[in-house]
Amino acid sequence: MKKCLVCMLCVLVCFCSVAEAGTFRPLPIDLSGGAKPGATFKKNVTVYEDPTIRVERFHVIQSKWVTSFSYAIITIKDPSQLRTAPADGSSFTSNVRVPVQVIAKRVNAVLAINGDFCTAFSGNKKDNYVLRQGTIYQDTVEPSLDMLLIDEDGDFHILTRDENLAEANLTEIDGKKIINAFQFGPALVIDGEPVSDEELLDKTHSPTNSRPQGNEQRMCIAQIGPLQYLVLSTIRSHLVKMRDLVMSLADVKTAYILDGGESSQMVFLGTLVNKSTSKPRPITDIIYFASAWFEDDDETAGEQ
Repeated sequence: MKKCLVCMLCVLVCFCSVAEAGTFRPLPIDLSGGAKPGATFKKNVTVYEDPTIRVERFHVIQSKWVTSFSYAIITIKDPSQLRTAPADGSSFTSNVRVPVQVIAKRVNAVLAINGDFCTAFSGNKKDNYVLRQGTIYQDTVEPSLDMLLIDEDGDFHILTRDENLAEANLTEIDGKKIINAFQFGPALVIDGEPVSDEELLDKTHSPTNSRPQGNEQRMCIAQIGPLQYLVLSTIRSHLVKMRDLVMSLADVKTAYILDGGESSQMVFLGTLVNKSTSKPRPITDIIYFASAWFEDDDETAGEQ
């Protein structure tokens, strides 16, 4: 499967060449959304493509790692198309919670997944760092959890719990501004290398109730190349199997675990496409990929 995906990734860099009446515009780094996708969900639709984004989704019933899983491969033209959005549309500190589908529709997401449930940590996780769309909403850190930083070029960086997070520069890395930052984890892959079994299964290295050794619904996001990403949702998996599975799907550079359980939701063109054992949990925030191709009669992005 991996060799097939490598061949497919060579194709992903080529966006739709059919002439279309429209304009490419990088999206603003704020809480507005993207351009309206030029397609709606149909049961047999697995690919969305316009001149600025390509998303292909897959669902696998059985594999040697887990019983079933859903994943998508995304290629974007501009880093501004990888975005985050809060449930209430205005702040990542609100306690408003709604399903991923609701937020995704508001911001015109082509594909959206749950984030790290950033404002749910009002108890023993109140110190989690929250930086979204270039704005810091909470400037404290939980020192036991890995951090995922996404810079202005759309590249992923991992800061582990061993790197004195309280003293780290969390707004800039390698001379580039950080646009979004997450504290959930742990990281599964760092700089192309798998994180060790021992580290993944260490309960002190994961958020409360994430049960690293348990077979849980899980979600992860990975970077596989410049402006190329993979998101993966499993029905039942512990973290070691999740790591091995995501590395089998593509040449993963960085992979990071997000919130799981009933929060694990993947929405494609407005429809929930990953299997869920129960009703999707209302959540506080999403990560999404948006079109930046504005039709001549569509001058506005998604509402704030």
